[in-house]
Amino acid sequence: MIPTEFASRKLKRKLAADGVRESIVAAGDLLTRKRLGRPVFDPLVDRGVVRTVSRDALESVASRIVTVSDGTDSEPAPFVALVEGGRLLSETGLALTPHREIIEESAAEPDQAQQAMMAMLSRQLFYGDAPLRDLLSGSRPGSSHIATGSLETAAPLIPRYPNYYHWIVETVPKIRYIRAFEDATGERVTLLVPPDAPPFVGETLELLEWPESRIEYATAPAYDVSRLVVPSFPERRAEDFAWLRRAVLDSAPETTPESGNNVYVSRANAVERRVVNEAEVMAVLSQFGFSCYRLEERSLERNARLFADADVVVGPHGAGLTDIVFADDCTLVELFGDKVKQPYRQLTATLGVSYEPMYCRAESTDIVVDTATLEETVRRVHGR
Repeated sequence: MIPTEFASRKLKRKLAADGVRESIVAAGDLLTRKRLGRPVFDPLVDRGVVRTVSRDALESVASRIVTVSDGTDSEPAPFVALVEGGRLLSETGLALTPHREIIEESAAEPDQAQQAMMAMLSRQLFYGDAPLRDLLSGSRPGSSHIATGSLETAAPLIPRYPNYYHWIVETVPKIRYIRAFEDATGERVTLLVPPDAPPFVGETLELLEWPESRIEYATAPAYDVSRLVVPSFPERRAEDFAWLRRAVLDSAPETTPESGNNVYVSRANAVERRVVNEAEVMAVLSQFGFSCYRLEERSLERNARLFADADVVVGPHGAGLTDIVFADDCTLVELFGDKVKQPYRQLTATLGVSYEPMYCRAESTDIVVDTATLEETVRRVHGR
């Protein structure tokens, strides 16, 4: 049986949306991560070909560590490390020491760092301009042939995967940490962001009132940074999302609530996990005051306000559900096909938002919803 990652339906949509070249690159990256990945990457680390710096070892590399206080006793607390003379890779946001060791904190939290670095190096190989040989330990500082830019005091704000979930949940909270670093040190930090960033990147930075003069859109494959600022990797903290919710909703003007108090998130434009019988699904949901939204066609500001006013959100697993971070007293009903993943269950637990999974029949990479079960589920959660 062909894995759904390589299903013909998904491939045809990918070709239509992105073209042949981009689809081939994406397939190569996906195959490397899914089929080769760790069996290739782990021996390179074990043999010292690829060298890394763990969170515990970062203190010995950094010239300064600033702990971010959030008014709670949660451990470990967020922090920001200052590394003199580091390097940033523009495609992935990976941070390197002056000796070209990969700083694990720029990839993921400690228990996921090895897997994340493997995936990011795969992306660097297929999408980036920097040859991987220059990332290996054989390269001496200053001997690289990569065309680089230069920055004085800068931090990476590049998500490890270029989608909305990884931006909002794993990347944007770093701004809170960087601001704490600036307050503690008096430094002014430039953020390195993707050159072809989707609109939500610029919208977020504007809503969070980050100065345009301190945003660098990466145009070089890599940047040598005199004072490299490395925030700790966000680990789904309630304090981070409360900060983000306040900042965005305070910046977004009050608007008249949109039709109904309930939200159905459509994936009709996506390459996978579309709801095949979406018309029948909406016929059921409309009885409960639901409206259908294609969130990618709307601004971040409007979506934040929409979720803040919602009582129930229903949608197939996908990045659109990320806006649950702006919800208050709400229930998320997540629709699954053949693959079940947990990030939104974990996210709602952090947020204190109610969560209901619903398991549906898979049709290739898409989903067929049992409307009778859906009606029963929504009636139950709607009456809470």
